Amino acid sequence: MAQTLLLFVHILSVMGAFGAAATVGFWAGRGHSDTAHLRFTLEALQRLDRMMIDPLYTLAGITGIALVQMKQIPWSTTWVWVSFALWIAAAGLSHGLLRPTMRKLSLALDEVGPRDARYVALAARSKMAGTILTGLAVLITFLMVYKPL
Repeated sequence: MAQTLLLFVHILSVMGAFGAAATVGFWAGRGHSDTAHLRFTLEALQRLDRMMIDPLYTLAGITGIALVQMKQIPWSTTWVWVSFALWIAAAGLSHGLLRPTMRKLSLALDEVGPRDARYVALAARSKMAGTILTGLAVLITFLMVYKPL
């Protein structure tokens, strides 16, 4: 019963995090096409990341680790350690590149505006980081579902 409940929480946290993260590109695009609301959009996306996406991905990782332990799956199993390594890489990319870039993007919006080369470069960097993070989430999900390795 505990294992089933843990699996339920794991899947629900992945769905919530991935679902929220999947909307970020849409909202960022809307914000950039309507610069009157760009400040609100950037702040909302940063808050969504801090209060929903990041905590849910963290919960997904913790419950995933607990499931591996409960099911006594060896950590040497390729799909397990590769998934865990990708999860660590995604967390590093999120905290080491995406979050700082989003903070700089907000500052650049105030200092130089959305048409300035500095702002445009930061927006491109955040888009690239978001695309890579989405790819990592899809790859981890694939490994969890199909266990091909």
